[in-house]
Amino acid sequence: MTDTPPAPDATATDRATDDPSDRVRPETRVPEGETPTATCPYCERPFTERRLRDLHVGASHDDITAEERESYEAARDDEGDDLFVYHLMMIGALVAVYAALVILYMIVLAQ
Repeated sequence: MTDTPPAPDATATDRATDDPSDRVRPETRVPEGETPTATCPYCERPFTERRLRDLHVGASHDDITAEERESYEAARDDEGDDLFVYHLMMIGALVAVYAALVILYMIVLAQ
């Protein structure tokens, strides 16, 4: 006879996922000895960049001013541009690796 571990409590698992404080939060701490560049006016979270604060305010808080909405949209557009450039660089890297493998295969095949 083997002892089986007890089944996890389903209600405890459900509670853990429903509680907002249990969710993963992005790192916003400012290194020791430095002052934050920007702070959220609603929840007072510190940010190392103003753009990160603007993204946080627009995504996390509902009742924001028109100026904060504009800042959020500009930061979101900048983030989209940065992501597009990142994707282009990754495609370029994949093409370079593929080309190197094809050339290597041709060299090995020629011998």
